[in-house]
Formats: sequence, C-alpha cells, structure tokens
Amino acid sequence: MSESAAVPKVHQQAQYEAQSMASILLEQFLEHRMAVIGFSVIAIFLAIALLAPVISAVSGLDPDRQNVFNRYQPPGSHLDLSTHERELRVQTFLRQSDRSELVRFLADRELLEFAVDDEDLLYELVTQHASIHLAGMLLELQSEAPDSARSDLHALRNLVAEFRSFHLLGTDELGRDVLIRLVYGTRVSVTVGLLVAFVSGLIGLLVGSLAGYYGGRTDAILMRFTDALLSLPILVVLIVVSAIDLGKVFGGTPLAFIVESRHESVIKMILILCLFSWMQAARLVRGSILSIKEQEFVLAARVLGAKDRTIIGAHIIPNVIAPLLVAVTLGIGNAILFEAALSFLGLGIQPPTPSWGNMLNNAQEMVQHAPTLAILPGLLILFTVISFNYIGDGLRDAIDPKSIRR
Repeated sequence: MSESAAVPKVHQQAQYEAQSMASILLEQFLEHRMAVIGFSVIAIFLAIALLAPVISAVSGLDPDRQNVFNRYQPPGSHLDLSTHERELRVQTFLRQSDRSELVRFLADRELLEFAVDDEDLLYELVTQHASIHLAGMLLELQSEAPDSARSDLHALRNLVAEFRSFHLLGTDELGRDVLIRLVYGTRVSVTVGLLVAFVSGLIGLLVGSLAGYYGGRTDAILMRFTDALLSLPILVVLIVVSAIDLGKVFGGTPLAFIVESRHESVIKMILILCLFSWMQAARLVRGSILSIKEQEFVLAARVLGAKDRTIIGAHIIPNVIAPLLVAVTLGIGNAILFEAALSFLGLGIQPPTPSWGNMLNNAQEMVQHAPTLAILPGLLILFTVISFNYIGDGLRDAIDPKSIRR
C-alpha cells in the first residue's frame, strides 16, 4: 500500500521538477493579486495609447479642436460645432460630392441645417423656401437622376447630423473635449514613463557594470559621480534644467532637430528625466556585480581566457537583469510623477500637446466650478503609478530565490 502511494508522489515531484523557471516565475507573479490587477490596468492604458488615433477617428473628436463658446461644459453635453469646423466639413464634402453646385448653393443659404429634420428634403425646400433658382435646380436634379439626387442628399443629411458632437466628460477651458485629451494624454504620459525607465535602466546597467566589475579607480570615479547626482534635490534640479531654452543650446548644431520638432517639449522632457533617473539603477547593478563576479562560473570563464566584455555580457549581466527589471518597473511610476509635476508647474510638456500634468495645470483656475477637469487626470496618474508599483512588487516577489518553491 505504501509503495503504491509513493509512486504518484514521486511522479508529481518529477513533474514539478520538470517545470521551467519561467513558468515558476509566472506562477509566483500570478499569486500576487494586486500585481495582476496592476498589470491589467497598464495593459488597458497601453491599448488606449496605441488606439488613440482610431478612437479619435471613430468618435470624430480632435484633441486640438477648440470652441470658446462651449467652455467648461458639463459631462454628457451635446454641443454644436464651431462655424469654422462646419465650414471645413462642408468644404471637404464639396470636394468629394458629385453635386457640388447644389450643395454649395444650399451651404451659401444656410439650408444645410434644414436637411436633418425633414423626411423629404426636395419638396420641403421648394415649398418653404420660395426660390425659383432653387426650385428649378432641385426639380431638374430630380427629373434627371432621382436616385443619384437622393443619394447625394442623404449624404448631405449625414454631414449635417455631424454638426453636433457629444462630449461624455464635458469640455475644458478652450472648449476641447476632455475625453479625447485624456486619451492622448495617456499616450504621452505613459510613453514618457516607459522611455525614461528604459533609457535610464540602460545607462544604469552600463555604469554599474563598469564600476562593479573593474573596481578600483573606475569604481571610485563612477560612484562618486553617481553619489554627487543622488545628493542633489532632484525636483529642484529638474525645474532648473527644464527652464533651459534648448533653441539656444542646440541651435545650429546637428541636434537642432530636437528643438525644431513639433513635439519639442516631449523630447526635452524625456532627455531631462533620463539624465537624472539612472543613479539608483547603477548602484543596484554595481552591488549585484560585486557579489556575482566572485562566483565560480565567473572565475572559470576568466581562467579559460574569456575577455572582459564576454564575461560581462554573457555571464554577469544576465544575472543582474532580474533585479534591474524590478527597479526599472518602479522607475516608470516615478518618471510619470516627475513629468506630471513639471507639466503642472508649466515647465514640462507644453500645450497644445495634452498630458495629464498640463491638464491639471489648466484646470487649477476652475477647480471649484469644474472639478472633473482636475479629478480625472489626477485619478489616472494615481492608478498608473500604483499599478506600476504593484507590478514591481510582484516581480520582486517572483524572482526572489527565497520565495520560489522548489
């Protein structure tokens, strides 16, 4: 009886031992419920950021479209488009319409609005607008090609129906739709956080690897420079550096494309945050390499004649990727917070490019009358930072050797 009971137990043990390390780490991560929830939230935000142009095209909303007559409208508002926007849509329709003469005649007499409310546009326009020219044009159009005429006028009805827009979350201080600006703000803020964390992680990996492996004078120089940057009040330094005019710094140089780009403020923010966000990663990598480089497999590689770059790239760096990944994940939240803080102070990403930080800055004057303008981007910043922090906690618990069940 005992032998038969031992067979399944041995079989289960062999099955568990055959499990790969990646699957074990995945199970460890999935056991951290808050990390899984945070990962789901970030996945949704990333999908929104990638699909921002699609959302704009489907909804017909533009993050830069302004209408000062519809400022600070409450959520759920149905609003008329501005006269300029209507003219743009009519001109686009005229270029695409085969009946441009008729449509232009209707547009000149402001009869496009009338096309929405009437079932039979031809006879209503003839009877209610006693114009001989209009009646003759409509009747001639009807007699020549009634199907084509009605198809063209049906398209005209659809055009006029788009003269009113729905704003789920209301409008801001310039009459722009809040929802579509939050969508594009997600694209900007999350992109800044991811790029800054990735680049700072690479810089920290390079500096920490050189300092930890070679030691001596190289270690002293690199780490003293790192400690000097860590001793600075980071927010104050970011405020001072972000106030520098890059046009004067890079003007006439090969890097002039930075200041000539449409997204100059976004590129500037990424560069500034990358320069002052790598120090923690460098110290973490250095500490890990100091213990790893004395291991037997590193000594064996050195005895076999492996070059330093081979030892660092093939044997040491793979063993410090896991803790570095945790630090990078936690650094994404910090980068988003710094970007939001600088944009809130007016020194970060500049309008009209939307970001959660400058949306908070624009909302502070009307926070009592339109609180949603400040609450919504603030909540998105909160959810994003907390989600990334939970993902970092989940990764840290998953790669901890003490927590892996053998």
